[in-house]
Amino acid sequence: MLGPQNRLRKPRDITRVYKRGVYGGAEGLLSLKAVTSGDAQSRAVIVVSKKVDKRAVLRNKIRRRLSAALAEIWATVPGGYDIVVSVHSDISGLPAARLRELLQLALKRAHLTTA
Repeated sequence: MLGPQNRLRKPRDITRVYKRGVYGGAEGLLSLKAVTSGDAQSRAVIVVSKKVDKRAVLRNKIRRRLSAALAEIWATVPGGYDIVVSVHSDISGLPAARLRELLQLALKRAHLTTA
C-alpha cells in the first residue's frame, strides 16, 4: 500500500490528470494517465468504476491488489508526477505477478519508466 504522502485524493487533481495527462494502456485491462505535478514526490490513485462490477467488495479487492502491486514497483516511478490508474475490466482473478506486469507496461507506455 502506498503511504499517505503518495496518494492522490482531491477530485480536482484527479480531473486535472484526466484532462492533461499522458496515456499509457495495458492490453485493454487497465490504463494509466500521468501529468507532472511540480512536487518532489509522485502521487497515485486507483479508480475502479461500477462498470467493472456492481459489488463494492469486488471493486475494493481489485483496488487493494493493484495498490499492493503499485507499491512493489513504486521505486521505479520517477518523482513529480500525479498518476491515475483506471481499471476497465474485472482483473480480480489475475495473479499478483501479472498485475505488476500490467502496471509496468502502462508506466512504460506513458514514458514514466524504462523497466
